[in-house]
Amino acid sequence: MPSERARVLITVKASPEPSKTYGDTVCVAGVRLHDDGSVSWVRIYPVAFRHLDSELQFKKFEVIEVDLTRSTKDARAESYRPNWETLSRQKQGDKFKTYPMDARGHVLDQLIGPTMCDLRAGVEADLNAQSLGLAEVRELKSLRFEDHGPWTDEQVASMTAAMSQPDLFGEIDTTPVLITPRYKVHYDYRCMNPDCKGHKPRILDMELSALQHHYRFRSDDELKAIITKKFHTEVWNEKVRTYFFVGNFGDIVKRKNFSVLGVYRPQRESDYRATLF
Repeated sequence: MPSERARVLITVKASPEPSKTYGDTVCVAGVRLHDDGSVSWVRIYPVAFRHLDSELQFKKFEVIEVDLTRSTKDARAESYRPNWETLSRQKQGDKFKTYPMDARGHVLDQLIGPTMCDLRAGVEADLNAQSLGLAEVRELKSLRFEDHGPWTDEQVASMTAAMSQPDLFGEIDTTPVLITPRYKVHYDYRCMNPDCKGHKPRILDMELSALQHHYRFRSDDELKAIITKKFHTEVWNEKVRTYFFVGNFGDIVKRKNFSVLGVYRPQRESDYRATLF
């Protein structure tokens, strides 16, 4: 299948999960910036992000160029496989360039909606309906925490086996085996659909995993307070408008379930005259 050169504003890096092939992988999503000025959602998977060379580990809200091929295992229109050997990143001085909030807003405001209720209804009717979105939050309740628990013996064995295989140069991956976060964390919110009865998705944002890893030696109460500040207090207040980057699962059995993959929180009074182009 032919590849396509794509320019993508990265908006989502999901939490890493065990993989039999790569050790662990993440799902990356973003906004494809087309030459005619239009924009569309794109999902890039699999990405063995922790195992990429440091020069390839792009950031959120960075624009990258990479060759993509339509996924042969996933019929969702947004899903592509990447060729990281073709990755190009933009630099500003000595640092890789990420785009400021006003430049992001110029792009993202075009993609707000449909509501979370409407996205779910779409997938109920067609399993390959829109699978990525930017849903506005009307009401946000307290976070819900549950213990994550350890990886299964099978998951640990598959990760270890994948990472012990030498690459083309005979080198072994020395990246530490993926550590489980302490908590699974769920939002409880209502979207802008006037008849919304509420959504309680799990947060699958790499930033949540990274935060838990960074503060892994804190007490349970301290860690919960840190997570609540980052993922609730800072995203739900009178100064910002709150939107969730949402996406569903590739597994047909789980396809109707959406998770929160990230948060977009522009200032309530914003001017997006700046542009990416």
